[in-house]
Amino acid sequence: MSKVAELPRLRRFKFERDGTERLTHHLFRFPAKFHPPVVRQLIRDYTEEGDCILDPFCGSGTLMVEASVLGRDSIGVDVDPLSVFVSKVKIQVLRERSLNIAAGELDKSLTKLQRSAAELEILAESDLDDEEYEAQLAGAWVPEIPRLTHWFYRYAIVDLAHLLEAINELEVPETQRRFLRLVFAATIRSASRADPVPVSGLEVTKLMLEKEAVGRRVDVIALFRRRLRRAIEDMGKYHTARDLKVEARAYVGDVAKLARNIAPSADAVITSPPYHGAVDYYRRHQLEMFWLGMTKNHDERLVLLERYLGRPKVPQRHLYLQDSKVELAKARTVEEKMRVLSVERANAFKHYAVGMSRAITNVARRTKTGAYFVLVVGHSSWNGDSIDTSSLMEELAGPYFELSERYWYPIKNRYMSYERRNGANIDREYVLVLRRTKAAT
Repeated sequence: MSKVAELPRLRRFKFERDGTERLTHHLFRFPAKFHPPVVRQLIRDYTEEGDCILDPFCGSGTLMVEASVLGRDSIGVDVDPLSVFVSKVKIQVLRERSLNIAAGELDKSLTKLQRSAAELEILAESDLDDEEYEAQLAGAWVPEIPRLTHWFYRYAIVDLAHLLEAINELEVPETQRRFLRLVFAATIRSASRADPVPVSGLEVTKLMLEKEAVGRRVDVIALFRRRLRRAIEDMGKYHTARDLKVEARAYVGDVAKLARNIAPSADAVITSPPYHGAVDYYRRHQLEMFWLGMTKNHDERLVLLERYLGRPKVPQRHLYLQDSKVELAKARTVEEKMRVLSVERANAFKHYAVGMSRAITNVARRTKTGAYFVLVVGHSSWNGDSIDTSSLMEELAGPYFELSERYWYPIKNRYMSYERRNGANIDREYVLVLRRTKAAT
């Protein structure tokens, strides 16, 4: 009788928490992002200097920032255009001095745009009327966000529009303009009525309504100025720490369909894939994508929606749901249990499992035999039952990768330890270390 292979023992992952640099990790508030100290340790443990690391779910570019500092080339891919924009700016090589000069030029316009405290106090009591709104806009471009005045006060729309106009008209290199546009994007959520903290998507919470009841004032220019000062300082630290010989690139793309010219053979893959039904990035990034012109209308948004994995709802017509079955046993068991109680939730899970299976197959095509494939995942729950995401990922990777190590670590950062959708509360994450053993067809 053949022996059943035993799983590697689950051990606690050890990494340094103290003394870590901010670098460019905080240029944009991004929920469920890779924890930089964890990424740093994984890079040290499973790659060598000069290696090229692929992150097929790059999010806000944490892996690429850390790889650039540690002397590794990196390639990041994500379906979310805003995520890739954030990543591209965070890995740019920009000198603090040149950014301060650009900020000084921009500040001449900001001084003209700044509203007085007295004016903001009046506007907090009574927003602009139709005539005042049109007069103050003076023809400035405003995005076609559905229910625009639900998400923003009219005077905040005016200030955001003129701030963006000033950035776009500034005579600076395009790399610096992208940096300023990212700081603008990081200001949008704080300047809106949407609560910046919840990761469930986009909502005007009870907390925001309470602030409005006592006269909330939105000083767009002051918000931007504060963020800009800190962002320039962080970019300066990144520039100093970065290995200028390495190359870092980020692309908008579907990992299940990666072209070879985007992701050639990688020495290692380190990534944190989206969790099933946890963070709705499609809704979360809606305001920023409209303001940055990454989407022009609701129809364009719906086309983009098709590409996201981990969505809470998926239409029956989706290609991934047309597959006859989820082929692997653990995934099929979860799907069938869900289907008894909710066809909608079962479809969402099947979409996730099929999408991740296709993604992992394509990752295998982009990695060398013996290369490490490191996955950082969190378990979730549904209807009171736990969904063992790490076991699911191990099964999905099984045709091409062999599990060599398993770790866990607690999440202590409050912005990472939160209540997600569908009861997917995550207070620890798991690290699966796999190695490529079989060729992917």
